[in-house]
Amino acid sequence: MILLKLGGSLITRKQEPFSFRHGVMRRLAREILPVAEREPLVVVHGGGSFGHPLALEYALHRGLSSEEQLRGIALTRQAMAELTRLVVGALVEAGVRAFGVQTSAIAVCRRGEPERLELGTVRWLLELGLVPVLCGDVARDAELGVCILSGDTLVRELALELRPRRIVLATDVDGIYSAEPGSPGAKLIPEVTPESFGRLAPEMRSHDATGGMRRKLEELVELARRGYTSVIINALEEGRLRKALSGEKVRGTIVKG
Repeated sequence: MILLKLGGSLITRKQEPFSFRHGVMRRLAREILPVAEREPLVVVHGGGSFGHPLALEYALHRGLSSEEQLRGIALTRQAMAELTRLVVGALVEAGVRAFGVQTSAIAVCRRGEPERLELGTVRWLLELGLVPVLCGDVARDAELGVCILSGDTLVRELALELRPRRIVLATDVDGIYSAEPGSPGAKLIPEVTPESFGRLAPEMRSHDATGGMRRKLEELVELARRGYTSVIINALEEGRLRKALSGEKVRGTIVKG
């Protein structure tokens, strides 16, 4: 089984609320199709410009503390449902037998960390030969009332439960860099291990203001400690996703287990 994460910055324009990259997603779906036809596949997508702005506006990551946040919960769930609809629609149009699964309906968290995932439906879909599509989502939290379960954390939990043989994170950059990508002296780091991450983390704090790539790497390093190897790639480059899913060597960062 292969576990694929489609980053929110890849499938949406993060600076334009609710802007979906239709052309990019259609091409990604065509690259996914040949792999999905020969091997079980689970897809997770991020929130991008659909979920993140609303979650931040209503401070859902801090837990439930006001009645006004109830509207934020409803709007965030609606936005993520729409994004999943668009992702699944592109996949099905390309011939992938995709099936959207509502993450908030199967997850219970505690202080922002998954405590339980009910994966019966996901396993059933895989047995049928369908491709489950999940997403980062607003979720029930046993202590905070509500939290945001990120797509990267969801990838970690799904990997531990489903034990994929390959994990691919498709983003809009080539991988992990020594400095802000595009800045003077920034170099792609081709391989990260749990040992090297300890030296790399302080540097990332200085150039990853949003915490996005650092958080992604933290989750993958945790998987590496459990023996799972993953790869971060720039799927805006045509053909790169198909090659990575097929196990071919491509430009990117390997997080080695």
